[in-house]
Amino acid sequence: MKQDGAVSLMSQLKERTSDCHARLEQLPFFGALSNGSLPGLAYANQLRTFATVFGTLEHEIKQLNLPLLQSVQTFGPSRFSHLLTDLAGLGHTLRFELPQAKQQAEAMAASIRLWGAEAPLALLGYLYVLQGTALGNRVHLADAQCVCSQAGISAAHFYAGYGDSTDEYWAGFCQLLNTADLSAEVVEQVLAAADEAFKFLYRLHQALFPLPPDEQLCQTATSLNPEAGNHAIPVDQAELAAALAAGQRCRAAFPYFEARYGERGKRFTDSDAAWLATLAGHDATAVLSQVAWLGGVLASRGMPRITLERQLEYLYAALKAAVPDRQQYYQPLAQAALWLREERLRRIASDQFESLSRAFADSTGNELAGAMEGCGALLVSAVCDEQAGISQAVSSLVVWLDDEQRFSADWCRAVREIVAQAREQAR
Repeated sequence: MKQDGAVSLMSQLKERTSDCHARLEQLPFFGALSNGSLPGLAYANQLRTFATVFGTLEHEIKQLNLPLLQSVQTFGPSRFSHLLTDLAGLGHTLRFELPQAKQQAEAMAASIRLWGAEAPLALLGYLYVLQGTALGNRVHLADAQCVCSQAGISAAHFYAGYGDSTDEYWAGFCQLLNTADLSAEVVEQVLAAADEAFKFLYRLHQALFPLPPDEQLCQTATSLNPEAGNHAIPVDQAELAAALAAGQRCRAAFPYFEARYGERGKRFTDSDAAWLATLAGHDATAVLSQVAWLGGVLASRGMPRITLERQLEYLYAALKAAVPDRQQYYQPLAQAALWLREERLRRIASDQFESLSRAFADSTGNELAGAMEGCGALLVSAVCDEQAGISQAVSSLVVWLDDEQRFSADWCRAVREIVAQAREQAR
């Protein structure tokens, strides 16, 4: 049924959530934000936890591919992009996380995914609540700028939101919701999801301020990548810097990463490289087990295991250069890289691997004059992974590289030929 007049969906949403909204505004977090006493760490963690939530919602809607959800989300630039800009503005400061707030953000993200699986249009309720932060943030923009100034950071883009266009975007958003043709059952799901979202935000902001004792603070991959989850990263700042540098070196060696995965891929490169650095503290068997698992996951998603092999080589080199007296401690990383190399060359010998890779480069104008450098090695490595039992290794890579809407017919033909030749050689 279409929503109009006194029973419009927006009216129902406002009525259903008004009490939760009022209680949220009364929390100490917003009082401290308003009077200029909010610690920078609490503010940074609001941005970080919001990035987890907004990133999950935007990603879920993109995957669902439902026109109504996508249309609603297009009113105004991505709020997630505002948060990512702010997280970059934090630099290397304020990285410690508040575990209870982090837990609430992750639970909220999990609920978003559950609604997406079971009642996708209910996410309109989450959109109402989260997009509505643009209105509330406008009131607190000067307060947020004050916190940033005191903390020496540049991170108020989320609070600035859509600026002078906020009312225009919100009016369009409201109109689309009010004219949506929704059944009574779906409307109730939307209302329930919005009510749930406000309750999550209430608990999240309770956990943000007052700050917990220092011994309860933590640092995980979420501080690098809001979508990464809870896995560990190095506490030592020299190790962390070395890991991030190694990750970006690997990314630069394969321009395919940037072309296919963009900024989201860069964030996962950072969090994965940082997590890999923490494996050095485990025995060799445990490291190989984790590397084998991660290699299988990555290869099934379009990232052949040669990329993890290179990542580990670069990581070992960067870590031993950054902290020379711990060279032996990092040795399991080098051993894992060697294991991946041996796994690859068991399927196609080194000289033939190099020959096939060079042949692909020669047939594609030196891999499009370097713009797609390393793709020959990726394709041959994917065949090695396939022969090792990773069934989606080739298809998950070729589905992107063999696309005539993206590449020329000659390039796509070369992709198919090199895969066929590599498979023949492996057999």
